[in-house]
Formats: sequence, structure tokens, C-alpha cells
Amino acid sequence: MNEIFEQHAKNIKVYIGKERINDPYEKSVDTTLLQPIPIEGIVTDLTTTQAQYKMPGIVTDKAKEIIVKKVHRGLLEMSQKILIEGDTNYYNGWRNNGKFQYRIEDDYLRAYIYVKKEE
Repeated sequence: MNEIFEQHAKNIKVYIGKERINDPYEKSVDTTLLQPIPIEGIVTDLTTTQAQYKMPGIVTDKAKEIIVKKVHRGLLEMSQKILIEGDTNYYNGWRNNGKFQYRIEDDYLRAYIYVKKEE
């Protein structure tokens, strides 16, 4: 797996955000994005059917699966936006009840990210 990771890894920029509550009664929150932290990972595209199966409840046109080293787990859990090298879209991590969803496989972590569909 280490050889595959070295050959096919892309640069991924992870943006961490700082939240500020504007109005506690309306629960409106402003998020300020901090400087991105670069990591490397393997990125694969998901079809619409795969995205519906792997991320229930998410409606999107574009989703990806990323595999990164397990060391970056805390960084992904705190992430607000994710930018992949060669792509212009900002991705969000799949969260369930506010918790980032991922699977740990040996020394690597597998997570799903998607572009929010604007209506």
C-alpha cells in the first residue's frame, strides 16, 4: 500500500475554520477559514449511485473518496472545507450528527467528501 500511496497521491488542502456565534437566539454562525494545511492522499471519484449508497441522505452531483494516512485524522475531523489539487470545487466531509465519518484500515483512513448542492 505504501508504494501505491507514493505513486498516486495528490495534494489535498484542508481548511480549518473558526466559528463565531452572531445571534444566540437565531443560532446564526459565521465561519472564518484559516490558512490551508497541505496533506497527501489518494483520490477517487464516486458515481451518483455510489454516493447515494455510501453517504445516505446526501444529495450531490460530485463526490470523492480519499485515502490519507491515519496521522491526519484529527485534522480531517476539524476540517470545514477540502480542496483537491487540480479541482476548483471545495468539498465538505461527510458528517453524521456533526461527527466526521471515516473508516480506519491499518495505517490509512478512508473518508468520503462531496460538493454541497446549491438549490
